[in-house]
Amino acid sequence: MSASTPGVGLNKLVATSRSFTFGAFTLVPERQLLLRDGKAVRIGGRALDILTALVERPGDLVTKSELLAQVWPDTKVDESNLKVHMVALRRVLEEGADAPPCIATVVGQGYRFALPVQLAGASELPVEPSAPTSANHNLPSATTRIFGRAESIATIRRDLEQSRLVSIVGAGGIGKTTVAVAVAESALEAFGEGVWLVDLTPVQDAGRTPNAIAEALSLQGHSSDMLAVLCEFLRDRQTLLVLDNCEHIIAGVAACADRILASATGVRILVTSREPLRLAKERVTKLPGLDAPLESSSLDARAALDFAAVQLFVERAIEGHEDFQLSDVDAPVVGEICRKLDGLALAIELAAKRVGTFGVSGLLRQLDDRLRLLSGRRAGPERQRTLVATLDWSYGLLEEREAALLRAVSVFAGAFDLDGARSVYDAGSVEVLDTLASLSTKSLLAVEPQANGFTCRLLETTRAYAVGRLQNSGEEPAVRMRHAEYVCGVLDQAKAEWARRPAREWGAAYAHVVDDLRVALAWAVSDAAQRALLIRLTLAGTLLWNHLSLTVECRTHVSRALAELEQAGLVGTPTEMQFQMSLAGATMFTRGLIPEVLTALRRTLEIAERIGDVDLRLRGLRALGTYYGFSGQLESQSAALERFLAVAAEHDPSASPDGETHLGISELHLGRLQSARRRLERLHQRSALGFDGSRLARFLYDRIVDVGNVLSYAQWLTGSPDSAAQTAEATVKHALSVKHGLSLSNGLAVAACPVFFMSRRYEECSHYAAMLDEQVRQHGIVIWSPSARFYRGALACARAEVPAHGIEDLEQAVEEFRAINHYVRMPWTLAVLADALARGGRLADASTTVQDAVDCGRSLSERWCMPEVLRIQASILHAQGRSSAAEQVLGDAIDLARSIGGLSWRLRAGIDLARLLCGRSRSADARALLLPIYAEFTEGFATRDLTEAAALIAATGS
Repeated sequence: MSASTPGVGLNKLVATSRSFTFGAFTLVPERQLLLRDGKAVRIGGRALDILTALVERPGDLVTKSELLAQVWPDTKVDESNLKVHMVALRRVLEEGADAPPCIATVVGQGYRFALPVQLAGASELPVEPSAPTSANHNLPSATTRIFGRAESIATIRRDLEQSRLVSIVGAGGIGKTTVAVAVAESALEAFGEGVWLVDLTPVQDAGRTPNAIAEALSLQGHSSDMLAVLCEFLRDRQTLLVLDNCEHIIAGVAACADRILASATGVRILVTSREPLRLAKERVTKLPGLDAPLESSSLDARAALDFAAVQLFVERAIEGHEDFQLSDVDAPVVGEICRKLDGLALAIELAAKRVGTFGVSGLLRQLDDRLRLLSGRRAGPERQRTLVATLDWSYGLLEEREAALLRAVSVFAGAFDLDGARSVYDAGSVEVLDTLASLSTKSLLAVEPQANGFTCRLLETTRAYAVGRLQNSGEEPAVRMRHAEYVCGVLDQAKAEWARRPAREWGAAYAHVVDDLRVALAWAVSDAAQRALLIRLTLAGTLLWNHLSLTVECRTHVSRALAELEQAGLVGTPTEMQFQMSLAGATMFTRGLIPEVLTALRRTLEIAERIGDVDLRLRGLRALGTYYGFSGQLESQSAALERFLAVAAEHDPSASPDGETHLGISELHLGRLQSARRRLERLHQRSALGFDGSRLARFLYDRIVDVGNVLSYAQWLTGSPDSAAQTAEATVKHALSVKHGLSLSNGLAVAACPVFFMSRRYEECSHYAAMLDEQVRQHGIVIWSPSARFYRGALACARAEVPAHGIEDLEQAVEEFRAINHYVRMPWTLAVLADALARGGRLADASTTVQDAVDCGRSLSERWCMPEVLRIQASILHAQGRSSAAEQVLGDAIDLARSIGGLSWRLRAGIDLARLLCGRSRSADARALLLPIYAEFTEGFATRDLTEAAALIAATGS
């Protein structure tokens, strides 16, 4: 470098390597450098490698696999990583709204660089460092991408064109400054005298606000009235002032802005704060959290990356841990992290930086201690280096009443209303309402309008912080007690409304209370002095747990509360009775038909009969009937249901349909098919016309679902396969609409799966079996777990080639049924297994199993399925070469099906026998046998059985 050019060393670097020029850009791969108009552009190393791969072959298709191999040569990564970096690359290359697309996507294949590229050899390339402050702005250079804010930026930009004062408000760390700077950048050309960012964070004296603005404008002055000097300076200027971080001196900023706007008509002001300035004609945009997946989302990596919060997380994770890749397994976890952090940009960035330490799953587990976890940012203002500092900043600006209310409402697990806030903060409605409004204005509380008022919610990070403040305040025991009392009161009100309010409406009103119930119970459990409160909370919660099908949770809490009754002096009281009833139902579904269920039901009935509680007598008897029915004790089931109907007739006729439904089940299994169908059709019509949906699952299940379940079964057995399918589909649809997991699982296991399986409509059956499996896993419904496995195995074995894993599932299902004492429909279950064994070549095992099915059916008096059991036994005999024995058993099956009214079984056995007769050249006998059975059907002619029967009849001639 010559002495005559001393400045070159500071603002010019020399490159002697190849370079690629396209548009305003120059790429120097060997130096990992991208220039725009001679200035360095900040871009990640992976994105630069992708760009290099594309510009080296302009116009050519570069496949995804080629890019992955070139950019990640020694690492196997998911395509989603490529997508993340491609988004970043396009952001850099195509920032302007009118910029031409540089990279074209070839759907399903890869990418093509679309601009012309010039290749240069060794040359000197001037590289300027970041430019000094421009003459017309002092905005910081953009160093990071902005995620998910394009719409907000555009909206605020439009507002700024239409109003001279625009405020961006939102919680600390949500990204207000980032958005404001982006808006200001987009407005540079509109303001001839510049755009000026004024960071008011260091200003502690509101009176110094004009001085801070003047300093940003490089306006020198020492006047005692600096605001007057500032207004005079701005009077004829076209200028945008960005007043950043105003919340701690909000009144001073408002006064200053008001004076400037009145004096200088060419000035516009963009404000960021946690609350508005509350000036005339102020336009306010409340910045929400970044878009994140919903709680129930189940996403793969590709779908997760459609959410801005996930995009931010992934990019920051890659910055801190270059080998990070978003896999399909991690995608739902990352989505949950972003949701739990409320889409708060600062919290997401801080969390993502810790992926290298904890891993994605570990990071989610750590979020309960989120305020300790989310720390460690080195750059940025002091108040934003940790989430705690950000929240400390907001909390320190509150008045004492605001801080006290914030601490108090932090005990709520989710949304709360005015009554809830009043319950935990001892003050009048007007004061509480005003304080809530103030907290909302300061972006510490989200207020959501409702049809009958409003609800409030703290961001999860804010709530965690406020809980810590509550714990250190000495107020926690009193606030927790008030919260628990409030939860009891709400659930008592819910109980009073349950009998008269439609179930969906009741559920919508009270389902959210379960989270606060959990919080209150956790506190009551932790304090031995709160035994009475623990019992009250548990008793109040039983109805809600049942409505939400939270059977495992119900059993856990009720068992614990029962253990406290003796010391509380409540043994033998209505409290014990209700606990015993809840325990019986929850245990039956989560642990099976174990003796503890029967013990709890008998204790329920003992207390109910002694104190004259009709409702609990009815519920106990109905559950007893269910227990006996599930365990295959059909006579005992009928006896319990007859007792139920007698009590209902005398004391509560409205309950009679619920008893008749289960009596119909008993009739059905005993083989009184026509009688059961008539009863169930009558009940179905009455339920559809007269049941308003209140008192959902009073007897464990929704009434309409209960009736539809058994009716669909009866319709199929008696020869109405189309009606059966329609009823089953409608039943499942209704169960889905009432959002009651136990009712839905019952509808799937009792109606949809068996009806479609017996109809040989395997595709529909597979759909419903998958739904059943999901319900079992979601709600822990052990009673239906073997059924889910059974249909999985049965469907696998329905194929032409019987797979070993299908038989294994069937065998395992049988063992699981036996383990939980679930014997109803066991003869049919064994017969299906026997059929699979036979078709899989295990004839000896099949013969033994089908004989077990015959013996089981006789011992349990389950005549409803015995024609099918015999038919399968005959098929095994035929496979063993014992055709005469098979013919005799098929004749018995047809006779039995006729006697119980099982037309569908009679057709199926008739088809098998007709085929056997045709094989013996007895086509006329086959036709004479099958034609009358076929003629009895009035529907279902497209079903597999009837089409096969029609083909056989046609083949046998006239």
